[in-house]
Amino acid sequence: MSCGKPFKTMKTLIPALFLALISVTAIFAKGGPAINDKCPVDGKTVRIIYRVFTDAGTVAFCCVDCMESYKTSPSRYTVTPKPSGR
Repeated sequence: MSCGKPFKTMKTLIPALFLALISVTAIFAKGGPAINDKCPVDGKTVRIIYRVFTDAGTVAFCCVDCMESYKTSPSRYTVTPKPSGR
């Protein structure tokens, strides 16, 4: 039985966990939480990974297609903010 094997596993796991933590922090640090719950393009529930940073705040979308549609013509869509207190 080798005592060194758990250390090798931890040495490879720690950098991966560190990168994951940095990635999650970067998502929320730049624009903050999304100002909307529903996609302004098709009304579905949003996913924070699809987002655009605007003067009003971070606008989130349900998919990349909706995000690209919004980027092309933002004035065409109405962003409904989350209700107060959320």
